Amino acid sequence: MPKLREFKPEFNSKDIRSKFRFFYLEKFFNKWMNKYTFEGLNYQQSHFIMKKFWSEGSVSMSKIYDAKGELDELMSGGLIDMKENKVIFTSWAHADRYNIYDFSTKVRLINKRGVAFVNPNDLEVDKDVVIIWAQKNHKSVFSSIEAKLNELIDIEMKIRCSRKAQSQSWQFVYSPEDFDLVKRMQKSLENDEPYLFIPSNAVDKAKVLQSGAPYIVDKQEQEKEAIINEILTMMGVNNIGTTQKKEHLIVDEVNANNEDIEEQDQAFEDEISAGFERGYKVLGYKVKVIDNNVIEEPEQPKEDKEDDSNA
Repeated sequence: MPKLREFKPEFNSKDIRSKFRFFYLEKFFNKWMNKYTFEGLNYQQSHFIMKKFWSEGSVSMSKIYDAKGELDELMSGGLIDMKENKVIFTSWAHADRYNIYDFSTKVRLINKRGVAFVNPNDLEVDKDVVIIWAQKNHKSVFSSIEAKLNELIDIEMKIRCSRKAQSQSWQFVYSPEDFDLVKRMQKSLENDEPYLFIPSNAVDKAKVLQSGAPYIVDKQEQEKEAIINEILTMMGVNNIGTTQKKEHLIVDEVNANNEDIEEQDQAFEDEISAGFERGYKVLGYKVKVIDNNVIEEPEQPKEDKEDDSNA
């Protein structure tokens, strides 16, 4: 008797979860990367700083190290494109020196590319180098949203299961020798063929099974949108209008949401701006933080406008 052939799904649940994670990571990462512009820095420096805020939560600002007097040669060779400012931004590590307030007093710059203009010595904080953080907790932006991101992925997996439960499953009952016939039936169904030609002796080889699962996808979708909004709010990013229509919200709800977003947005901006202010005092180079995030004010309903005009 021939062996029954095994059907394997194209993707398993682990693959699907990984793809959801990649999708949302890219979505929120791009939202963050577009949040601020730094006046006084080029686009590469700005991109590097925002990326480090996302993954590490901080970045160091220091002067270019030119112990051998090779700066002009490095600039002419294209390794440095800064002709006026003499500051660079790198990752950093503690140098095992702390004060009584648990702040590092000395740090080391991480020379990822092994270039000659990154200082290899231990540097004194707020004298030779300045540390700029994205948040008061000195944590990365990603670490702050990671738990909610995992919750969002869990909901996406549940929505996927709920949608699968609503579909009509086909059960093919066949003898091993009828495999090719049943396989043709399966392909015709998958290709949405309007007509199926089945021999009279094969009519009973396909049956429809109803799952009987209740329809809850709409509720899960609402839960998903709420978590997306919560993550964007934690990032200080405007989210009204991105995941739900404004006309479904009253003015007070929009104002409350905007207030939460503005508070978080201001917390980021204040911390980053304070870091660049220390950089200006210590290193003499000024950088201005420009917020690209626009908080849209809700429009007053027409009825309220008419009442105000009649008052």
